[in-house]
Amino acid sequence: MATLKEVAELANVAPMTVSRVINTPGAVKEDTRLRVVAAMKELRYSPNVAAKSLATNRCGVIDVFIPESIDLSNPFVMHFIAGISSALSEHYYSFLILRNRSREHQCDGYIVTGLLKNEIDEFAQYARERNRPVVLFGHTEIEDVDCIDVDNTLGAEYGVRHLIEEGHRKIAMVNVLEDKDYTVDRLNGYRKALERAGLEYDPELVVYVQNSVDGGEAAAVELMARGGISAVFCATDTIAIGVSNKLKALGFSIPNDISLIGFDGLGHQLLAAPPITTIQQPVYELGAMLAKDLLNKLGGSTATTKMMVAPKLLPGGSDRPFNAVINPEMD
Repeated sequence: MATLKEVAELANVAPMTVSRVINTPGAVKEDTRLRVVAAMKELRYSPNVAAKSLATNRCGVIDVFIPESIDLSNPFVMHFIAGISSALSEHYYSFLILRNRSREHQCDGYIVTGLLKNEIDEFAQYARERNRPVVLFGHTEIEDVDCIDVDNTLGAEYGVRHLIEEGHRKIAMVNVLEDKDYTVDRLNGYRKALERAGLEYDPELVVYVQNSVDGGEAAAVELMARGGISAVFCATDTIAIGVSNKLKALGFSIPNDISLIGFDGLGHQLLAAPPITTIQQPVYELGAMLAKDLLNKLGGSTATTKMMVAPKLLPGGSDRPFNAVINPEMD
């Protein structure tokens, strides 16, 4: 079995540097850390986890808090966890998924997502009382909580502006019935795109439903009863799938009759026929970024991270340029 000294020799660093990479990776330059990690992989070196815990007074476990209201089979969660796992495993950390705070156990810090706006302050205080760092997938002004988020406002603006550029003017939105930052931000992006194009925002064209396929189906029925809508922007791809299913059941063609754009881009938009054009958020990458940020905190970093990441438009087959249908009987 390889030794720490052999790893240091292969990576051309001091043994103490290898120890820091294992115990406090945030305290090592990234290029040096990557060189040491590559040497450990080449030599198949496995750190002594028990010794690491004694040396750092840490257990090597991170809690990932995902509220019970969020389905763990949701594609968002799976991508998020995969990104976290990839980053933590490089530093020999493991993680547990925490669904509520009722059961206490030892951990070194928290990665948090899915909180209602009023719950963020509560969780920050919870972590503060235990002297553990916390990083948030979302955004907050709390000084001691690092946060990284998708720019949901910009993403919604991208989607609606794309529909406007295709000639659509009566564009509805189906939003999620939750008091969370992303629902507010995506509505704001929808409104901004309309206003910048000189189009009036009509609250009657915004429907709120549960983030589910059933919710999307219910929204489609409600919107079609209002008439004249040529395009629908959905706050999630799950909702967009439901809208697509119900519109087709009602006899509408997508995209010939109604254009449709979703938000997430995590793969399940491909389940619809045609595949849904969507705003793709890099959830895997964001999960990894949050894990690395937390590891830097554990390594002694005092820098504050407040970051917004831009999503991108991912073309599918659910939208097309608007062509007004002229009824010959009305000529």
